[in-house]
Amino acid sequence: MDKRLLESFVAVYRSGSLVEAAERLNISQSALSRRITELQHRLGLALFEPSGRGMVATSDAHDLLPLASSALEGIARLEAAARANSVQPSVQITVAATAHTIETVVAPGIADFVRDKPNIRIGVIETNGVEIENLVLSGDASMGITGRPRYDTGLVDQQIVRLDILAASPLPFSAGERRSGIDLRALCERDLLVLDRGYQSRLTLDAALRLLSLSPSIRHEGGSGTVILALARAGLGTAVIPATTRTDLHTAKIIANGIVLGMDLAAIWDPALRWRTEVEQFADRLRASFSTRTRTRRR
Repeated sequence: MDKRLLESFVAVYRSGSLVEAAERLNISQSALSRRITELQHRLGLALFEPSGRGMVATSDAHDLLPLASSALEGIARLEAAARANSVQPSVQITVAATAHTIETVVAPGIADFVRDKPNIRIGVIETNGVEIENLVLSGDASMGITGRPRYDTGLVDQQIVRLDILAASPLPFSAGERRSGIDLRALCERDLLVLDRGYQSRLTLDAALRLLSLSPSIRHEGGSGTVILALARAGLGTAVIPATTRTDLHTAKIIANGIVLGMDLAAIWDPALRWRTEVEQFADRLRASFSTRTRTRRR
């Protein structure tokens, strides 16, 4: 049984209110409601009934309260004993992200982190951008790295990197374009090679195109940055890639309405996650690792 479910049950029972219990646990009401629903589903029992603005415990809830309290006390004693004996619990953190984000942002930060914290293991779930948040909400992933966090889910979000979106071509850009970037309208006069809509950079590009009512000629749409760069190298068009993609082609930032086209990648997680401290530490390490690598490349 998940400790968080028991803590949520006891908090709602004692306060008689989702609002007060959520404040006490420092989570959103929606997240608390999901936990209570999950616990009821697991037990096959109805634990609370709505009453006005509050929640009334059922007879089954009255019977289960002593057992839940005893279980939480036992867990607390176990954790205290582990701390007293300097026993570091084994921690498993699973990160959900796109393949490109895993390759360019997550993987480079793993080795140093687990070297400093040998009790922590990092796993990854490779998925498309739209599924990342659902994996975190369901508990299948401890953390997600996404460019499109929603703000109505109760999840914590912390910026990891700011990525420019670049145009890449085998032919040099003009001096002005190299210095200040290529305007999106001018870019749309070329044949474009773009990533598919599983990439946040593509969604950002599409949003800018809609804003400016532009309809570019898309010569190829693919799921691999390597492929569209190879096609650009062969002269089929200009590739549009996130700045983390390595290339030997000429590149220029893309400007839309005077603003450099880019996206923010954020780490997201449940604030009531059991290993929240470790997840926060890993998010900090990813941000620091990416910042260090960016400064190194600029030298």
